[in-house]
Amino acid sequence: LPTEWIQPHSTVVNVASFKNVDEEALLQIPGVIYVPMVGKVTVAMLERNLMRLYDQFHAPGAVVQHNMLVEKETETANRLHWYTAALVTGIFAMELMRTFKH
Repeated sequence: LPTEWIQPHSTVVNVASFKNVDEEALLQIPGVIYVPMVGKVTVAMLERNLMRLYDQFHAPGAVVQHNMLVEKETETANRLHWYTAALVTGIFAMELMRTFKH
């Protein structure tokens, strides 16, 4: 990861399964918070969300598919989406706290 891409006071989360960041150079940027790794569940949820985004907005026929999904969406489905987002956020927050305790 080129450090010139990183703005001061940013949070950088390495979700790769290998070290792809020069940590010393990164931490010289003012106010940067670096999370060197996250758990397997966090990576799996990020991958799942990325695939969903592609399916809903970029795959061939995605506009039709997206419109059909929106028409069928119910209050229960909305709650499930919020629950999933809250769960992923909670896992991410726990990983951050675990990282800063060390």
